[in-house]
Order: sequence, then C-alpha cells, then structure tokens
Amino acid sequence: MRDALRSGDKLNLAFYESLASVEDRWTGSRGTVPWNFYQRPELTGEYVVAADGTISLPLLGRFPVRGLPPADVEAIILPSYESLVGRKGFVNIVRIEHQPIYITGPVRNPGSFQYVDGMTVLHAVAQAGGMTAKTIEPWQSVEITRQIERLKAGLADLKRLASRTEVLRAKRDSVQIASIGTPVLGPDPDAQQLLDDETWQRQLVTTSKDAQSSAYAKSVTDAQADLDLRQARVGNYDATIRVRQDRLASIENLAKNKLVTSIELTRAQSELTESEDRKQQAVIDVESAKQRLAAAKQDVERDRIERKIEIEKSAADAERGLSTALKTTESDLEIFRSMVSSEDTTDVEFEIVRPGPNGVIVEPATEETVLQPGDLIKVH
Repeated sequence: MRDALRSGDKLNLAFYESLASVEDRWTGSRGTVPWNFYQRPELTGEYVVAADGTISLPLLGRFPVRGLPPADVEAIILPSYESLVGRKGFVNIVRIEHQPIYITGPVRNPGSFQYVDGMTVLHAVAQAGGMTAKTIEPWQSVEITRQIERLKAGLADLKRLASRTEVLRAKRDSVQIASIGTPVLGPDPDAQQLLDDETWQRQLVTTSKDAQSSAYAKSVTDAQADLDLRQARVGNYDATIRVRQDRLASIENLAKNKLVTSIELTRAQSELTESEDRKQQAVIDVESAKQRLAAAKQDVERDRIERKIEIEKSAADAERGLSTALKTTESDLEIFRSMVSSEDTTDVEFEIVRPGPNGVIVEPATEETVLQPGDLIKVH
C-alpha cells in the first residue's frame, strides 16, 4: 500500500477534546477541527514508528500501525483516547515524514536525501551529484579532516544522549540504571561519569517537582485537619442546643405557673436561638472546608498525572534524539569510510542495506531498483 506507514516514519499527531456542553453536537469534515474542540497539548506531538511497527503514546499505550493507512491509525487510537479523557475526541495525523535515504561510495555528495515515492537507485545517485573518481585531492584531505571532527562531535553527542535516555528510562520504569555504551564504540570507559552527570541534572528537576508535590500533599493534610475541627464544633453546638432546649422547656413550665418572670423566659429563648445560629454557621463552614479539601485532592491528582506525562514525554524525546544521533553518526562514519577508501574500479555496483522487522537485509541492486525509506545505498 503506497501510503501505508513504515518503521521509522515520524507522525505529527494532534489530539483534541470536545467541550462538555456541546460534545454531542459536533460536525465537520475529516481532517478539520470543529470549533467545539480544543487541543490537548500534553499529548499532541511527534511520534516515531518503532522497529516493531508500533508507536508509543504517553498514557495511551502502544499501537501497531505498520502497514496501515493514516485513516486507520487515527481510528485505532481514538477509542483509547476517548476512554482516557472520558469525552468525545478527535485525533488527526497532521504530517507524516518518512526516513531519508542514504548513499555512500564514490559519489560527489554522499549523505542523506529526502525520500520520494517511486525513488530508484539512479535517482539517489543523481541527487548525490553523480559518480566521481576516488583520487584524493588536497581539498579532499581538508574535507576528510572536517569529517573526522564532525564524527568526533557526533560520537560525543551520541554518548551524551545515550546516558540521558538510560537515566530517563530508569526513572520512567522505576528500575536501576544499567551500564551503557554506544552502538558504534561499544562499552565506554567514561559511561559512569556521563550517567552521573545526567542523573544529577535529572535530580534537580525531580527535587523541584518533589517540593511542589509536598506542598500539594500538605494542603490536603491542612484541609483535612480544618474539616475535622469544624465538624467537631458542629457536634459541640448540638450538645449545647440540647441543653438549652431542655432549659427553655423547664423555664416555660415555670412561667406557666408564674414562678419565673418573662425576662428569664426571653433570655432562655435568645440563648437557644443564638446557639442554633452558630450551629448553622458552623455547618456552612464545614461545607466550605469540604470544598477546600476536594480542591486540594484534585491538585494532588493533577500533579501526579502531569509528572507522569512529563517523564513519559521526556523519555520519548530522548529516545527519538538518540535514534537520530545514531543514524547521523553511522552515516557520517560511512561517509568517512568512503572518503578514505583507495579502491578504484571501473564497474559500478550497488548494494542496498535495508532495515526490516527481522533485522538488516543486504541485497544487490541495479539503477532501476525502487527504494524504500531508510535504505542505505552502497556504491562500489
């Protein structure tokens, strides 16, 4: 299927939620956002189709999308999203970006190029500027030196991103941090220092968020204590009212026999009325305290969800950055190898290195071979 998704594709997903008052009256054509929907920025963003053909969405889970057209992808995500938010929703794939193709070997401009449907090996060679002889000129020596520096910088970024990804994964999954090494260099002797640096930086973020969470938790404790105190006051007023009711009844009996004056009767009635008024105010204060407690608990729950979303997105961003850095470094390494190669042949041969669900496939190709996103073309 020509528009089917592949591993490595980048999807720009936009999530929208309907307003509660008009959620059953929305209309609109596909691909447009009705006016009664508003965007959920904590979920909206860029997601990459993983090697296993799935995309991972924070709080929603993983969805198999490889081989599906965009409309089907939107359809399988929507029920989970609506279940999460508890309202009607709208999911839109704003943009799809395929992986670029890479070309190395004796071409004028080896590197990566944007993939276009129907692209062949010959198209890729043409975009790379055509074939070139492998005679190293002085300017090529300069380019080789530059490429070495670029490769060193890329490897440094790769190691840093690998450390950050490991720290965020461990934080997200609540596991111990494992030792790391770059896929290009293998185990790195500086890995522990890199991990310590990234752990320290993450701890700064965590400490700040822990302080905020503690403040929310204290608000709940204070609100609960205030509610308990006010409920106890209501109980005290109930006891006082019963006493004053009994006293008023006694005085009324005495008044019937003219054993007490009307002044004493009026005073007893006033005292009972005053107690009842105070109890009514105490009941109102209890309701206000319950509302404050409910609001404080909502703050705690919102903070918990926001922290979960933040670590999910941070880990996903780090994984995307690591994947991009790895591909860039591997491409730079292949470019460097092609620059320093002394092989000189008159016959041109092509090989395609193609990642697949079961591993990397290397196969011979011709100029007319149709390419797929992510293909690496080796020119010999």
